[in-house]
Amino acid sequence: MTRGPEAGANGGRDGREAGPGADDPTMQGLLEALARSGMPAGVRSWVNAALWGEDALEALLRGEHIPEAVPEAPSGPPPGSMRRSYLTGIRVQGFRGIGRPAELTFAPGPGLTVIVGRNGSGKSSFAEAAEAALTGRNPRWDAMPTGWRDGWRNLHYDERTEASVDIHIAGDNGPTRISRRWTGESVRSARGEVVHPTGEVAPLRTLDWGENLVRYRPFLSYDELGRTVTGRAAELYDTLTALLGITGLAEAERRLAKVCDGLVRRRDRPARALHLLLDALGASGDPRAAQAVRMLSAPEMDLDALRRIAADDGPSDPAQHVVMRRLRRLSVPERVLMSDVVNELRGAAMELAMAAGTKGDHAHGVVRLLEQALEHHKRHPSETTCPTCATSGALGSDWVRRANAQLRALRPQAAITSAAYDRADAARDQARFLLSPMPTWLPPESELGQVWSLWETGSDIEDLGELADHIEVVGRKLRAAAVSARRDASERLEDPSGGWSDLAERLSEWLDDAQDAVKASEALASAEAALGWLAEYARSVRAERLGPVAAQAEQVWFRLRQERHIDLQGMRLIGRGARRRVEVDVSVDGVDDQTSAPGLLSQGEFQALALSICLPRTLIEGNPFGFLLLDDPVQAMDTETVEGLASVLAEVGRHRQLIVFTHDTRLSDALRRLGLTADIRTINRDAMSNVWLAENGG
Repeated sequence: MTRGPEAGANGGRDGREAGPGADDPTMQGLLEALARSGMPAGVRSWVNAALWGEDALEALLRGEHIPEAVPEAPSGPPPGSMRRSYLTGIRVQGFRGIGRPAELTFAPGPGLTVIVGRNGSGKSSFAEAAEAALTGRNPRWDAMPTGWRDGWRNLHYDERTEASVDIHIAGDNGPTRISRRWTGESVRSARGEVVHPTGEVAPLRTLDWGENLVRYRPFLSYDELGRTVTGRAAELYDTLTALLGITGLAEAERRLAKVCDGLVRRRDRPARALHLLLDALGASGDPRAAQAVRMLSAPEMDLDALRRIAADDGPSDPAQHVVMRRLRRLSVPERVLMSDVVNELRGAAMELAMAAGTKGDHAHGVVRLLEQALEHHKRHPSETTCPTCATSGALGSDWVRRANAQLRALRPQAAITSAAYDRADAARDQARFLLSPMPTWLPPESELGQVWSLWETGSDIEDLGELADHIEVVGRKLRAAAVSARRDASERLEDPSGGWSDLAERLSEWLDDAQDAVKASEALASAEAALGWLAEYARSVRAERLGPVAAQAEQVWFRLRQERHIDLQGMRLIGRGARRRVEVDVSVDGVDDQTSAPGLLSQGEFQALALSICLPRTLIEGNPFGFLLLDDPVQAMDTETVEGLASVLAEVGRHRQLIVFTHDTRLSDALRRLGLTADIRTINRDAMSNVWLAENGG
């Protein structure tokens, strides 16, 4: 069992610890490479601390010892070693578009099943019910307003609301049934259970599928396909890193990079503030200020002597006196300002949720691209070659006229969405302005220090609603603690030094930063060396793991693109933290080295590209789920692409169980026309939410 750094240096063999992720082959490979690296022990300590986590990095910054992790043979089964499972049935009642009990059954094994039905026939209800039964949630729900989430029950059926799936796990004598029954009005009110082939009933958590359901996710909807290429850059990055089993490695790199950035800021802070301090001291008539100016301007600063000058303000306890002065003048955000920011965050969150996935959202993305292209052309009017596709003469006056015309047409469509994004960015900026870091002089063990430490953690919150709750709840505590601290400081403080006390305080703060900068500079060299090694190792692992997935994506795209002259060149995982993204490279008409962009692809091509990226997920080695549910993958595709999709799905169906829900009969027509093996069924629904299926053959 892996222990954390608090276990001490004697917790493992030879005085070292079994590293974090002892059962993770990726972490074990990293530890083995680290042991062979030949780097100094101080550099290796930073890599080890990054693997242990943020607490270990903070401990190392404080000068504490971090036990060196060593590679060990995994003690448990490798990730993804679950027995392969297939879907044999979905049964739904009282859920969304399905009233009375309705059921789909499937043969347990590879094969392609296509379920065709008009919009509103209950297709997506089956798909979402299956996902809800297995995971307890659906990504589409999270993006919808609260009113929608609370109106998910079927209106024509007053009895039990339940969704269940039957899963046949290799080696079992019969299926395992996973069920969720909703007992309240909220979509979150479901209670689940598992019935094993033996008849034993157990809680859902006993399946222990959580990590694999996230990593291999056997569900894929139209909304998810759209977000794959046009959504937030970090979403696809996180999906692929989880799929490839390198999330821990990416997190370690992010943590260490964050520490290096912080050390750089600490190292440079005194130099940036020195000239302002010299100006303030030079304007004072106090002899101590003049003495401080001479010492600060000398080639070698005597920090100890400067510290004595800053402390020479008369009180018997200089350190406590300085803290009291600072506390008396301490300010925190006003209650009204906090309330305004909280209201703005919640309003912006609602607007974003309403705009997500709309036509305006797509128009907003196109408008931003065109505006960037026009700005580039404006800065370089003589340059007519397109920087995106390298087409010579593309950026002429005619292009400018067309682009402006397109902008005039799209801006009204994008106006609401653009305003929502602008409002969200502005609200987030306002919030982060409020969340100022705790002053370095404030005792962290004090009541105010503890509340302030909690307050500044809000800077890492991205979700607007969570950020609003944080400011509202913790801000109230911060103001109360600050009022109490100021009152106490005013009662205890007397300032006998005249105008020098303010300058002495400012000088003391600068000296704190200068002393901290020395420590930061000493630590930075080793930390940056560790980050360089870790980043290069992570890059090589990403390239190695992503290669097979990218190759499969290229094969799928080759079939889907049909006669188009757009080639998928590859995928790369680049960046870290907030800048992490997946770079998808394409070439157009044989022109290489071009990065895919909205201007190159139609909506149908976007859909095909997203499928090319997502379908290989179900074929990856180690995926325990032998099935994949696809909801409406055909939207926006032309007939040629649908034929390519039919051949791709039929090929994947030879190795995995594919269940496709679609309203578009072109897919089933293409399967029949091409003579491809598929089980094609038609789903029907009447006005009272009764759902039934008809076998069509295939």
